[in-house]
Amino acid sequence: MAFPSSGKAFARSSCELPDVTRDWLWATAWKMRYRTAFTGDGFGVHPSATSFTMHAETHKQAGRVVRDLDALGRTYGYNGGTWPYQWTGVAGAKVCKPGYHRYGAAIDFTHFNWGEELFVDTAVHGKARRYLRRRYLAVIAVCRKHFGTVLHCYNDPDGSHWNHIHVDRGRRAVAADWDYQTDTTIIQWAARDLAGMSKVTIDGDFGPQTKKGLEALRKAFKTEELDPTASSANYLVWLDLIARHGMADQDAGAYRAE
Repeated sequence: MAFPSSGKAFARSSCELPDVTRDWLWATAWKMRYRTAFTGDGFGVHPSATSFTMHAETHKQAGRVVRDLDALGRTYGYNGGTWPYQWTGVAGAKVCKPGYHRYGAAIDFTHFNWGEELFVDTAVHGKARRYLRRRYLAVIAVCRKHFGTVLHCYNDPDGSHWNHIHVDRGRRAVAADWDYQTDTTIIQWAARDLAGMSKVTIDGDFGPQTKKGLEALRKAFKTEELDPTASSANYLVWLDLIARHGMADQDAGAYRAE
């Protein structure tokens, strides 16, 4: 469905629209866990399964994120392993405050888990070693496949998203638009950590360096005929390629558009 405009979403703090309450995403075995604290190393603590309230569409789209992450772990797991998905850390969903949370159209992710040796902690891994940053990027790409807005440690307009990934349906999963930092930061991150362009700054500004990064990725992915701004279908191919490379810890070009 089309949720209200951002102007309306942020104009009030009262909760609106019907919702559902669940403790799982996509399949009942894939539980959500609430982050209750942080360890001394900064990792989130998620002790047990927790129910969250959200709009039914958000639950469906978040479930698709988890479904796709399960497929990635099984096929492109780190070091060639097979890693079925386990559980998802969440900080919140429907909350009566200005923005899309009040409609239940947003959810805040904190952890993605395929096992004790393969996970993404959103408070730590976005700015950790490269193989961990790549895995975090894979999660971001999958989130963007199903949500139009994705905020994270490199796309943080109010300084509050350094420790979680916020996704919402205020903007649908449409074609790429380089005026949106959600899309530009993904390309910048991929250029830096997949294409080896270390001088690219992840700042959401689609400038000359970002254009060079986009072209480097286009060449490596063999996506010369797939303009990510032309259609959502084209951008999904790009996002899938970014996710596969990031999950498998591979340089751009290891996998190419079919």
